[in-house]
Amino acid sequence: MPSIAEVITEGAARLKASAVADERRTAGVLLCHVLGIDRTHLLTRSEDPVAFSDYGTYLQLIERRAAGEPLQYITGHQEFYGLDFAVTPDVLIPRPETEFLVERVLKLAGDPPEASPLIADIGTGSGCIAVTLAAHLPRARVIATDISAAALEVARANARRHRVSDRIEFVEGDALEPLARLGLEEAVDVLASNPPYVEAATSQLIQREVIEWEPHTALFAGADGLDFYRRLLPSAARYLKPRGFLVIEIGRSQLDAILSMIRGTALELVDATPDLQGIPRTVCLRRAAK
Repeated sequence: MPSIAEVITEGAARLKASAVADERRTAGVLLCHVLGIDRTHLLTRSEDPVAFSDYGTYLQLIERRAAGEPLQYITGHQEFYGLDFAVTPDVLIPRPETEFLVERVLKLAGDPPEASPLIADIGTGSGCIAVTLAAHLPRARVIATDISAAALEVARANARRHRVSDRIEFVEGDALEPLARLGLEEAVDVLASNPPYVEAATSQLIQREVIEWEPHTALFAGADGLDFYRRLLPSAARYLKPRGFLVIEIGRSQLDAILSMIRGTALELVDATPDLQGIPRTVCLRRAAK
């Protein structure tokens, strides 16, 4: 039987031949997934043998990754804000930049600490935003919406995994329509959304792992990537309490367009938070005082 070290070397070579980045780390993650071990075991017991049945399963996963399937869909997991989330091709894979949005909402909704805010996550996908907020704000009530029933099933599973199901209401529907159905006009403390914002015209520039595997409805929003904001921004203030907040994630070079859209609405800019590349990524808006 081949050893752990030999199996990783073979897997890494196959991934490198397919131009997969971080081939050795990826090979190690896949072997850990197959064997049910952690990375420490991988490093300290590299001469341990790998059963032929596990070796065959591992090579199948290597071939899936070599063909472009994202690692997270193969293993079914992605870490986000220190929590482990289940992911499937029905949902967008959580990105590190969305943690900036979560951080901003936590500061808003946790002030004062004894507050019991109502938070709505529009387009929840995997539930990474809603579940993380519920986990860190034990007094909050969260409503998580999505147009995709399949995505909501993934989000519900993640809420159960992190034991916050009792404080999150999952509602199927498009954009703000679920809030209207629930009669939540002027009721929400913080609206949060990481909506689709990728320009359709740039699809040929996107990595194949993204364009071929992740749900396009969660990625693309028209020719300029702004279609969802055109629907969200004019109506968002209707559901916010006076001085309530809307926190959204945006794409590169979209801040000026967002600011143009809120002119003449009941929303005003609070701040824009850059990501690690210095790109404005999280925009905080507030319902203006009457």
